[in-house]
Amino acid sequence: MERFLMDMHIDRRLISIFWGIVCIGFLLACEKPPPYEAIPAPVIKESGDTDLAELLNSIRLKERLPGLTAAIIVDGKLHSAAAVGIRKAGTSNFLTVDDKFLIGSCAKAFTATTAAILLEEGRLSWQTTIRDAFPDLDMRPEYENITLEQLLSHRAGLPANLKEGKASWLIDYGFDEKRGNSPEILRLQYLEKTTQNQLIDPPGEVMHYSNSGYILAGAILEKIAGQTYERLRTEKLFQPLGITTAGYGIPADLAPASQPWGHIWDLSSSFIVYKSKYPNFLAPAGYLHLSIKDWAKFTLLHLDTYPEQNRKPLKASTLKRLHTPTDSEKSDNYALGWFTKKTDDNHNLIYHGGRGLCFNALVIADLQTKNALLLVTNAEVGHTHPQSQILKMHKKIKAYYMDRFELPSF
Repeated sequence: MERFLMDMHIDRRLISIFWGIVCIGFLLACEKPPPYEAIPAPVIKESGDTDLAELLNSIRLKERLPGLTAAIIVDGKLHSAAAVGIRKAGTSNFLTVDDKFLIGSCAKAFTATTAAILLEEGRLSWQTTIRDAFPDLDMRPEYENITLEQLLSHRAGLPANLKEGKASWLIDYGFDEKRGNSPEILRLQYLEKTTQNQLIDPPGEVMHYSNSGYILAGAILEKIAGQTYERLRTEKLFQPLGITTAGYGIPADLAPASQPWGHIWDLSSSFIVYKSKYPNFLAPAGYLHLSIKDWAKFTLLHLDTYPEQNRKPLKASTLKRLHTPTDSEKSDNYALGWFTKKTDDNHNLIYHGGRGLCFNALVIADLQTKNALLLVTNAEVGHTHPQSQILKMHKKIKAYYMDRFELPSF
């Protein structure tokens, strides 16, 4: 799977550090002007908050992107949300604030949060091992004591994927088709194959970003709960939070005329719609799509300000555990589903990025101010690095509102 802020390890023997903090200036300095003109699209009634929509559209035109959506949280409440641009290149099919966007590996926080809900129900612990969940599974001995906590914090010693060298949707994993092709059966086979391979590091020693870890975690949740990962996440997370737009893969696959496509510049004359079949079994690691307002609901949960009248979806202590790396003395680190950073003024940030199928997403939240920014594009372009582009847009949004409130930044 394409990865974004989450796969920034410089050396797998060192803790991952957000390299964009160090080299963003270099990336920006090396940018070339885009080889195409801006795509016109008006701000419409369905764009959402007018002020934010106008700002996003000016940024979108400057960056020459097909579409752009964002949500702003201030003081633990949704301040504004908007979406501008087009759903599909070459049309006048305009985005709306209720459209669904792919958020890539930002979905990992949803997986860790689902595990936390099962923990509060007493059905597992962070120290639940692969052997605990699969007592009869044939596996290499070094896998037996790998814990759920290590899988969710990228400290299990696993490689990034079961098979490297290709985009994950093009890999032939060698699954036994006679066993079926449902996501849960393929996740089980993925776990079976993974646990026969040598680890790249001893468990618990090194943070190494791994989609495999999250797929294995998803299989563990399924085995313990006796439900598919998709149903489990819907019942335990989406329904309680009122998230109604969540699904998997390119949003337009199921609704070509009413949802956005991802786009890529074809290096000749225009943006083209990006189409690719994606393997649903990867859902615990990514490929989640939902509206920007529904993603904001999930972010409010992690700011501990979700407006639940009867009960809080998670205890404050559990949220704190999700946001605390096991080696928390380091300033930039991965906790459970989130990258974390302590700012110069001693604020704790949680953040994640996600790329895949030509969408590009970023969420940054400040646990002290309860302010957050969520941002997604429906394109990846060749003239600039996607990390530098989305961070530049984040900076512009932050600057626009700086006289009214302080959005988190690196």
